[in-house]
Amino acid sequence: MVPENFVRTAAVGEQFSIDQQALPGAGYMWEITQLSAGLEVISQEVVSISKTIGGYSVQRFVIVAHKTGDFSLVFELKRRWEKQSTQTEIFTIHVI
Repeated sequence: MVPENFVRTAAVGEQFSIDQQALPGAGYMWEITQLSAGLEVISQEVVSISKTIGGYSVQRFVIVAHKTGDFSLVFELKRRWEKQSTQTEIFTIHVI
């Protein structure tokens, strides 16, 4: 499967969030597997939990940009105990 590529724009020093749909009840959570220098993850949490058994929840990552440029951020959806991810998403962060 080809990873999807998303582009976000942020200003230096600005905190921004990226929300991902996860399945924590089944063990599927997003992990950042590549974080370019110039970006820092401030926090990550599940902010919306599905009331349906087996339903999706929202996993939020809060990130801050420390310098200008274009940076990559790679997310993988997987179970912590499995090596292979089920989905990969790539974000290009354009910092001004």
